[in-house]
Amino acid sequence: MFATKNPMYNTGNTGVNTGNNMNQGSLPFTVGGGGNLAAAPVGNQPNNNNIPVVGAPGLRIGPNPTVKPNDTQVSNSNTQQPQLQSQQHQGSSHALDDPNVYHWICQVTYGPQKEQALLELGRKREQFDDLAIVLWSSFGVMTSLLNEIISVYPMLQPQMLSNQLSNRVCNALVLLQCVASHPETKHLFLQAHIPLFLFPFLNTTSRQRTFEYLRLTSLGVIGALVKSDSQDVITFLLRTDIVPLCLRIMESSSELSKTVAIFILQKILLDDVGLQYICATLERFYAVTNVLKDMVDHLTVNAPPGRLLKHIIRCYLRLSDDLEARRLLRVVLPASLRDNTFAEVLSDDVGSKRCLAQLLLTLNEENPQ
Repeated sequence: MFATKNPMYNTGNTGVNTGNNMNQGSLPFTVGGGGNLAAAPVGNQPNNNNIPVVGAPGLRIGPNPTVKPNDTQVSNSNTQQPQLQSQQHQGSSHALDDPNVYHWICQVTYGPQKEQALLELGRKREQFDDLAIVLWSSFGVMTSLLNEIISVYPMLQPQMLSNQLSNRVCNALVLLQCVASHPETKHLFLQAHIPLFLFPFLNTTSRQRTFEYLRLTSLGVIGALVKSDSQDVITFLLRTDIVPLCLRIMESSSELSKTVAIFILQKILLDDVGLQYICATLERFYAVTNVLKDMVDHLTVNAPPGRLLKHIIRCYLRLSDDLEARRLLRVVLPASLRDNTFAEVLSDDVGSKRCLAQLLLTLNEENPQ
């Protein structure tokens, strides 16, 4: 049952502070803050990337680095370190077999070529299944990556954030995405509360390309977390501002950022805890459906639907699984989803066409075809 009747939603504006970003599940959506970072045990632990994140298959977030070689060595030490030997069954080659990985790992932590090392290791994530574990387990690497992120907080103003600085931080975020996507490091990543370090980037509103890249790559890290359909991940994210931040990005950012943001929202809704959270109050329900409606209206007038329509339909369909939400959807579902507005677009997308038909059937409406 919905607890209140006020459909207002305010995203607000907050600073770059990362303090206090863990919200209580019973509160309406608010945007701002960070998390209790002092309690976050950031250290060396295992890691692996290689998972395309975002709403569409094969779509990956982050810059495309180039490759260079060299060699050095890396030291492993951590209290929760998973054993690298456990990766021997994965693939025919391993990150530790490549001397170049040793070199760039050492450069990330100690060397003068840190910026280049971030770039090169981003490329290596495509080659080695166990790079995530090497990154997490190598002494000082995670701390170094977080330092890259924290150091740019004071620069989160349009006049101060340069292309070079934005690209450098995005390369560090790509490596965090690698850690977030690996099954052996994902939960350690959450336990360290590392996603909270990304919220200052998600909370920016500038439309400049430098900020768009930061938001998009940060969304990619969250997308890597939710891709595995883990309830622990959803429960963690629901204690943060991720839902209102995604909604704001869905309203005003680039199409690619909107696609990743709505993919994250869809994954949250697909979890029973997430659906219950969204449908717990009218404020939350209307916050989500108002943004979805605005996106549909925008697609009707200004842009080809692309991947966004697919996710919008699936979000509405999942909301209809809640009985009270289903009653309200009969009123708020956009007219363009009830008629033939998107019939031509959906003609080649059998899955989305079926989802829309199921949605209309669930709402006791006939799907005009």
